[in-house]
Amino acid sequence: MENVESTASEKKINLNIITPRGVKFTEKADMLVMRCIDGDLGVLPGHEKLSAVLGDGILRVYSGGRLTKIALFGGTAEIEDNSVNIYTTIAQRPEEIDRERAERDRQEAEESLKESSEEKQSRQLQVLLQRSLVRLEVSSHHDESNFYDDTEENDEEDE
Repeated sequence: MENVESTASEKKINLNIITPRGVKFTEKADMLVMRCIDGDLGVLPGHEKLSAVLGDGILRVYSGGRLTKIALFGGTAEIEDNSVNIYTTIAQRPEEIDRERAERDRQEAEESLKESSEEKQSRQLQVLLQRSLVRLEVSSHHDESNFYDDTEENDEEDE
């Protein structure tokens, strides 16, 4: 029984994020949550083969008790054999985001939305606003990557 449990716990998802410039990010993860055009998609090891169209949003990578957030803006995800390959034009880690610029973009988009009456301009501003909000959330995560600390729990179990 112990062998079955340890084998299951050793399974990881091989994540690769590829942009036009090449491989941007690779990681072995316990779980992924990505924003698709029709909602969030969670992926665990052993997930069925699937292709998905990504929307603008946050990729959450859970691995070894840590959460990493990455800003993704469109693209596709291919899931097969415990591998997830994400093909996107833009992928940004927290440290790559200019937080001041994202905040300025957010403010400008919100102000312009209040004044805008043309539908096309309004949609462009909504996209700009969404992208700046994604960047702001991911950049604020730069120093907060632990989503839980299981060391105390494990210490108590050992005693």
